[in-house]
Amino acid sequence: MTEMLGQYTHNLDQKNRLAIPAKLREALGESFVLCMAANGDRCLFAYSLENWQILMDKLNDRPASRQLTMLQRRVHKNAEMVEPDKQGRITIPPRFMEFAGFDSAVFLLGAGKRAELWAPAQWQRMEETCDSMGDPLLIDFAF
Repeated sequence: MTEMLGQYTHNLDQKNRLAIPAKLREALGESFVLCMAANGDRCLFAYSLENWQILMDKLNDRPASRQLTMLQRRVHKNAEMVEPDKQGRITIPPRFMEFAGFDSAVFLLGAGKRAELWAPAQWQRMEETCDSMGDPLLIDFAF
């Protein structure tokens, strides 16, 4: 399982196609899952099929409940299987474009087990928020 690393900015074409950087494409595989972030961020997450299955197994292993059923519906209705074309591009569905606020450029980053796709302005705001909070997580992070 390859960790996804790095940051990239690529432009969308007129058909909402986005070139996925080769290093991310290699980690994501020939087809992968693109979904709206369910954590409140206005971005998209991309998971390899292997990592998506691990995530879905964790979700589905929870005790049955009305809340679980609602979460399963939300997660699955906001996810799509995508397959890059020969040029390494995927087409971003219109509802995903609207959700993430994409215009002409997309900021992509490797985030370990997933890649994230952000509108550059949204990413900048998120980074400023994180900077203002400091780095409490780094206290326990050993290099």
